[in-house]
Amino acid sequence: MEEELANISGYNARLNAFITVFSGDHGFALSRARQIDGRLARGRSEPLMGVPVTIKDNVFFAGFPTTDGSASFREFVPAVNAEIVDRLLGAGCVPLGKTNLHELALGVTATSAYGGPIRNPSDHSRVSGGSSGGAAVSVALSRGPLLAIGSDTGGSVRIPAALCGVCGFKPTQGLLSTDGVFPLSPSLDHLGLLTKTVPEMSLAFRTLTGVRTARRARPRLGIPTRYFTEDMDGTVSRDFLGSVEALKSSDGFEFTDVPVEESYSKYSRARATIMCREAAWFYEEILRSPELRKTMHQDVRTLMDGGLRTGMIEYVHSTNLRAKWIREAPRLLDGLDALIMPTCLIVAPRVDDVIGKETGRIRSLILRNAELFNLSGLPALSLPIRKTDASMPTALQVVGRHGQDGLVLSIAEKIWGALRQGQGNR
Repeated sequence: MEEELANISGYNARLNAFITVFSGDHGFALSRARQIDGRLARGRSEPLMGVPVTIKDNVFFAGFPTTDGSASFREFVPAVNAEIVDRLLGAGCVPLGKTNLHELALGVTATSAYGGPIRNPSDHSRVSGGSSGGAAVSVALSRGPLLAIGSDTGGSVRIPAALCGVCGFKPTQGLLSTDGVFPLSPSLDHLGLLTKTVPEMSLAFRTLTGVRTARRARPRLGIPTRYFTEDMDGTVSRDFLGSVEALKSSDGFEFTDVPVEESYSKYSRARATIMCREAAWFYEEILRSPELRKTMHQDVRTLMDGGLRTGMIEYVHSTNLRAKWIREAPRLLDGLDALIMPTCLIVAPRVDDVIGKETGRIRSLILRNAELFNLSGLPALSLPIRKTDASMPTALQVVGRHGQDGLVLSIAEKIWGALRQGQGNR
């Protein structure tokens, strides 16, 4: 823990990954680590005992500031833990600190973040992705295995995981409780996990939820023909298609194309309407305060103001579209064990190309393949398909049926192993 805290101290000022670090000789992290040392010395051992964990700063941690990435909450100190924090402490994890995020968790670039943009560990001129950007950076740059907790309302765990070259898992909605987490959109919010590897993800998820993996000898994977695979940039297209060919040559999977006969943009708009309307309801006091409004980043304020202007008829129409998508999305999986697709359609853009344009086309290309599985609540896991080298990281997303989280994890593990065994640098 001393080594990891020193590591964080070395990179945090450059990358803005943490808002609060539990450091110092008498800090929480080392005090907790000494307690765990004592338990281990007495022969007590659990799967996650002693594992360092970072916690997104919209998750309540009793006695420590929880800012939600906003100046409006810089003085807020919760008196209770979020349910996930109690689970982590009960499992023997050692919290290292609270990670930075796009303000109020309302953004996919983490450029509008507390104390400055969260920067990509592979190229500091580029974005980390958001909103859980600090969580992804903490995993990518950790010295050893590290678990990070993030929230995911439209891709906020999977997107930064993809752009930073780590793993991010959004389970079936409700499997990880959001009790004690600042809401953005209560009907869409999920909690998720980030790790360096898929096997580490499986261990952490199994320990925290009790869900076991469910294996298939030759998983049946579907690749959508449109929408989810349109508009890929050159790097994403090369890496994704090359990974699919490598998986086919491994002979461990069955593949089929999944016809997509329409654009799902209406469902994307419905998700955005629901999210912004519910966010505006929760944060209305801030939005109505002339002084607090001034402290908000422009892109966050713009999205929230759109939520304030959303009428009940439009909101109800969007919830009806959501109900239709909840029925329709599983049909994409007919006869299949999982869908696979790029997690993001572009690599991490440059910070300078995003500032002032956070709500434009870049946002839609980053968000498209992640957001609809918040609308449906289906489990989705992002895993890197390139090592961090001269090229920016790219990622593949595995999507399964409602409640089949164990199968999604086992398929992701099989993909992880096949790509690393057969592709050298992947």
